[in-house]
Amino acid sequence: MKRDFELIRDLLLDIEGEKVDLSLFTEDQILYHKALLLEAGLAEGPKPLYSSREFSEIPVKVLIKKFTWDGHDFLDGIRDQDRWQKVKNGSKKLGRC
Repeated sequence: MKRDFELIRDLLLDIEGEKVDLSLFTEDQILYHKALLLEAGLAEGPKPLYSSREFSEIPVKVLIKKFTWDGHDFLDGIRDQDRWQKVKNGSKKLGRC
């Protein structure tokens, strides 16, 4: 699955308590990206649970307990929509978004 920076931002905002419409994304996309938040060290929680019946990059359960210091800093840096657009534009120039 391809990493989606819009979903990453929306998940961070949602976890913090802002009203975010996640209905544009599938449950698999949400689970995968929650696991990425843990992997990146932006959030803390138990290791994602994967199905023992099939090999899949999509976890069946991901629990995020809290943000890390870096997670809070990252969200603070992209919370503002204008700043977020600048970050996305810069990432596109680098081929990361």
